[in-house]
Amino acid sequence: MDIVSRAKAMLMSPKTEWQVVASEPATVKELFTGYAAIMALLPVVGGLLKMLLIRTPFGMMGLPFGGYVAPLLLSYVIGLALIYAVILIADALAPSFDGAKNQIAAAKLIIYASTPVWIAGFFHFIPGLASLLTLLGFAYGAYLLYLGATVLMKVPEVKAGGYTVVIIVIWILLAMFIGGLIVGAVLGSLFFGGLVSPL
Repeated sequence: MDIVSRAKAMLMSPKTEWQVVASEPATVKELFTGYAAIMALLPVVGGLLKMLLIRTPFGMMGLPFGGYVAPLLLSYVIGLALIYAVILIADALAPSFDGAKNQIAAAKLIIYASTPVWIAGFFHFIPGLASLLTLLGFAYGAYLLYLGATVLMKVPEVKAGGYTVVIIVIWILLAMFIGGLIVGAVLGSLFFGGLVSPL
């Protein structure tokens, strides 16, 4: 299935699409290169559009063009690394919720459940809608994760909610930690690189 059709099916008919996903042969590498790496570009493009739309003649907040493109690219790479980390966690946690360990199934679960988050990220350039779309994207992504947990990781339906909540909490904590590292690295590079001057 092509990437557009898969994304559309995950959004429009997730219950039946998870069954299709479960039966497909795949490798973790194929799931990353054929879907995650492409879909994860959507928030990058959306962020770039947002910055271009509001930039001044002197750049965004006085920074040169590269000063705000670099963080977007960095967030893209680290975001994919975060996805891989969550895949490992989802796989490791499955037996604790009476599910079955299966790294490929976990990769399918986390990557395809991220679809609405990536799509929502593209629309960050629309004033006034970014926060709402982000919230909706995360909420629907959590729903997809919940639905897919039973099909892919064999987690019993009665425990799928708990499995979903634990993964999301860990995912958020990891994202906050890594996000803090990114902000620190960017600010450090701007300060010590001479792109901004100390007061």
